[in-house]
Amino acid sequence: MIRFLSLLVSIPLIIIIAAFTFKNAQLVSLDLFIIQISLPMAAILLISLLTGFALGYLFNIFALVNQKKKYLKLKHKKETLKGLSEILKSSDKQSND
Repeated sequence: MIRFLSLLVSIPLIIIIAAFTFKNAQLVSLDLFIIQISLPMAAILLISLLTGFALGYLFNIFALVNQKKKYLKLKHKKETLKGLSEILKSSDKQSND
């Protein structure tokens, strides 16, 4: 069943990508200050898209690492406060006796 659904999604996607590549096959000149490159428009768009995905993924990874550090720091603070509250409770019980 999963294979069927996978094929159901991937076949139209492949057809759309092939049509996009065929429609955007004309050469485009790309000037990179030092060199000038002529590539098909589809290739330039694909490279730009993949670069955007990669940068977004990297920024997301950095954000997740930062959140993990904050989480571990707060978890450590929670354990410290839990320990202190137990000490205060035990000292309060001793002073009431």
